[in-house]
Amino acid sequence: MCGRFTQTDSEDKVMSGFDVLQSEMILEPRYNICPSQRIPVIIQQNGFRTLEMREWGLIPFWAKEPNPMINARAETAEEKPSFRHAFRKRRCLIPASGFYEWTKEGGQKLPYFIRLQNESPMAFAGLWEEWLSPEGETRRTCAILTIAANSLMQEIHHRMSVILTPSSGAIWLDHSGTRSSPRKLLRPFPADKMEAWRVSRKVSAPSFDNPDCLKKLDKAETVEKKPDPPAAQASLFD
Repeated sequence: MCGRFTQTDSEDKVMSGFDVLQSEMILEPRYNICPSQRIPVIIQQNGFRTLEMREWGLIPFWAKEPNPMINARAETAEEKPSFRHAFRKRRCLIPASGFYEWTKEGGQKLPYFIRLQNESPMAFAGLWEEWLSPEGETRRTCAILTIAANSLMQEIHHRMSVILTPSSGAIWLDHSGTRSSPRKLLRPFPADKMEAWRVSRKVSAPSFDNPDCLKKLDKAETVEKKPDPPAAQASLFD
């Protein structure tokens, strides 16, 4: 799964890396992005890419009641009713510089930060939808696709986000059918191109959102007792 991530890359790095032509916001560094928050996503329409905001937690357009889902399983998203429409018509990229995952060690749940070794532009494969509430409020929401973990991530968690580069991201955003199938992109990112390290349990608190989130901790270091990762504020999957 993916329940927390970072986006600390500059606006120029994101926009130039993914050929984004227009942005509707000023991209500020975020060190602890949580479900239900508004996050930047890259949308492509008529070959034109824009950086827009979406609420993290997808609500299918046909849903009678909001039940946001922060993740979608890559293996089944194309067929699942909750994600089928978005998979075909509303794929997006969710820029990120890294993400967190928790593992159980010595009876404690301890967080790790994971990123690409070369810190090149990356994004999660995402889906977005537009939902109209009974009161007439429009909510634009999104979810992150996950896949079985690679060998690096398997030591931490059995799932990981689908990570895309600018070249694979271009295929994911293309809905014309002229490029390769987006299905082939739904695989674990190569483990030898990623790195991970222990970080403070303070990242379990959504309010802890500063550069100290990324401070490396030695495995042998005693970490102060902090609450376990909070229960998801939204459903994880359909």
